[in-house]
Amino acid sequence: MDQLTEQSFAILRHDGRTSFSDIARQLDTNRASIAKRINPLLQSGDIRIIAAVHPRLLGLHVLAHLSIQTEGDAGQLAERICQLNSPVFVSERTGKYQLISELHTTTMAELHDEIRAIRACEGVVDVQVLVYERTLKSFFLGEEPALADLPIDSTDLKLMELLQQDGRMGYAELAEAVDLSISGCRTRINRLTETGAMRIGLMRQRTDMTSHLTFGFGFITQGDLEPLVRLIDEQAGVEFMARTIGRFDFVSTISFPTLGEFNDFVAALRGLAGVTSLETWLHARIHKERYQHSLHRIREGAAVLADRAAVAAP
Repeated sequence: MDQLTEQSFAILRHDGRTSFSDIARQLDTNRASIAKRINPLLQSGDIRIIAAVHPRLLGLHVLAHLSIQTEGDAGQLAERICQLNSPVFVSERTGKYQLISELHTTTMAELHDEIRAIRACEGVVDVQVLVYERTLKSFFLGEEPALADLPIDSTDLKLMELLQQDGRMGYAELAEAVDLSISGCRTRINRLTETGAMRIGLMRQRTDMTSHLTFGFGFITQGDLEPLVRLIDEQAGVEFMARTIGRFDFVSTISFPTLGEFNDFVAALRGLAGVTSLETWLHARIHKERYQHSLHRIREGAAVLADRAAVAAP
């Protein structure tokens, strides 16, 4: 993939609704050069532009990371785990634990039930659980926004649902679907993205992991976390950072174009005084990566909002 395509990807990852003309201006080229690179990839499904709604906005208050030790065919077991309700990420990995899964649930009780279901799967030997205390960065979303006072109504939820299917849907089409003016529709979408409740960006098809190496990092730390956070945040391929409760204090996911760059980064990490232990693993095959949430979660959110409105009514 040429440099112009990769640079276009970087812009669309930050804002998936950036026009081809704006991308061309930023990269000092013409619109046709951008369109001929991006349109075929959108049409083939190699890339998608989708909205990611912050999980806590949908009532998903418990986020967890599972390391799963298996026996037998790890790939078949991964596919079974993908069928459960709460996993948003499932991958085969290197090391003692053969699978990684990230779960988003409404309550600790729901998380408990999902873990029990995974433990009951044939081939599961052990499950180690980390609960995310605070997400600092994810593939689409930045640090967790303050959502408590953000007014969300059924129209906002409908816009989220539509943009999860096609993040580049035009304002006129969106406005017609939700019975708003174009300017009203644009205002609502800008409010959702500017507050961090929703992000619209590019997602690559990652079933083929030959073009880059995606590594997970688990840290046990002491003292100030700021130097570690700053070092990770400076990496071009950082996808995820979170403070956790469990066998690690902090986890991160970072992609590297070469093994040499990974080795250099690990050496820098080991030089930090606050890192007392570091474990790394390679995501060898990603089975599921869903940054947009199932549509039923949004519909449930709409029902919750309607119930709240009914209770609040005099």
